[in-house]
Amino acid sequence: MRFGLVPLEFEPIVKRILSRGILDFSRFDIVEYVRSALEVEHISVIELTADIQNIIPGSLSGNAIDRLNKLKDEKEHTYTVHLPLWSLELATFNDHVRNGSVESVVSTINFLAPLEPEVYVLHSTGALATEFSQLNFPQEMVNMINMQTTAYSAKSIEEIITRTEIDPKQIAIENLEFPFDFTRDVVDEYNTSICFDTGHLLSKQSGDESVLEFYMKHKDKISELHLHDGKASEPGVKGFFDHKALGTGDMPIREFLMELLKNGFDGPLIFELTAEEAIASLKKIEELVPEAL
Repeated sequence: MRFGLVPLEFEPIVKRILSRGILDFSRFDIVEYVRSALEVEHISVIELTADIQNIIPGSLSGNAIDRLNKLKDEKEHTYTVHLPLWSLELATFNDHVRNGSVESVVSTINFLAPLEPEVYVLHSTGALATEFSQLNFPQEMVNMINMQTTAYSAKSIEEIITRTEIDPKQIAIENLEFPFDFTRDVVDEYNTSICFDTGHLLSKQSGDESVLEFYMKHKDKISELHLHDGKASEPGVKGFFDHKALGTGDMPIREFLMELLKNGFDGPLIFELTAEEAIASLKKIEELVPEAL
């Protein structure tokens, strides 16, 4: 199995570029972060966080792309890309915001194409769609609203595919805090793939199925996994328990990974974790599912 890592964690980056209370962007070098992530045993895929180019101006320059490609030749790893999500809403009724969100995604795909990413992970809905899906209205009314936001999302995805001329299967739509049954309709309509985020499901953000049930239902479209642990929040506890090292939540680790092996899944399994949490997760896999390594 091919395991990967997201090397650009927010807190370590801020610590690196913050000097005496001042942000010093010159202290950030994305290539060195990627090189460091590749030193973790069993890591052979790197997922680049495309939002970094907006958060740290110049961090993903043409020169950085060239250096990342040279590193790929040296280390023989592959890349995936998590397309921009902060401040974007592909499912909004506000055309100005929606068009800007489409433009951000399109420009990112075109700019990072020289890295030949295996997969581009996409959030087809954002915070607005999530908020609307949780309105305290009759379920029939909420379903109608979800259908409408899904229609806007579908329009955005059609524009992205048309303008980039990308193979739709390279766009992996992630399960989020939004009913995934609506999202699956868009996946089928445009023949995209799915990024299965295990922690989002375990924390009940995108449905009530088990990890095995979700995988069996959607395995025909799953091209990548975001592999991390999670569990449903306890009553009265705000937020979600996800993006945790394997073995700290409700993930049926051996049962799930053995099912992936049985089905010959060969897509990237990306740890959306710190390097330390990824190492702990790999040790847990070595303990419970040595066949996966």
